[in-house]
Amino acid sequence: MKTNPITFAILLALAVGNLATIARADDKKSSLKASDEKFVKTAGMDGTAEVKLATLGTQKAERADVKELATMLVADHTKANEELSALAASKNVQLSAVIDPDAASEFKDLEKESGKGFDKAFLSHMQDSHKSAVSNFEDAAKNAEDADVKAWASKTLPTLKAHLDKIKELQDK
Repeated sequence: MKTNPITFAILLALAVGNLATIARADDKKSSLKASDEKFVKTAGMDGTAEVKLATLGTQKAERADVKELATMLVADHTKANEELSALAASKNVQLSAVIDPDAASEFKDLEKESGKGFDKAFLSHMQDSHKSAVSNFEDAAKNAEDADVKAWASKTLPTLKAHLDKIKELQDK
């Protein structure tokens, strides 16, 4: 079968056009500087872990006030994660759906606990993770180069600080 040169040219143009479209899709790079992108990705991974761990807290906490804290953490971190997902998408940053291996290990350890032991271990983990988050968010609120990242970190920081204060208050009981 003989191919018409015009048909061949059209098919070739379509193929090249499709390859160019694929290349453009693959070339979508983050519009953020490396440090801002790292913050966004870390905040995403940490936020996902907080929701997973806090959900466990809603199920296993013995003390009513610890259970209330866990419920608040799920709600607040879910909201922050949704906001971060939108921000990341607008900056062409891919967030991982997988939680950090350390958080996964912590989740497994907490699953084994029960009663007062769970409450104590849960509060201890939440204190450590929130101290780290507050530090990271303070840095981003002060030093992020992207205005949207800086604004989101600044907006989210007071909630993280309030969580940390509540956690410390419950640990003192």
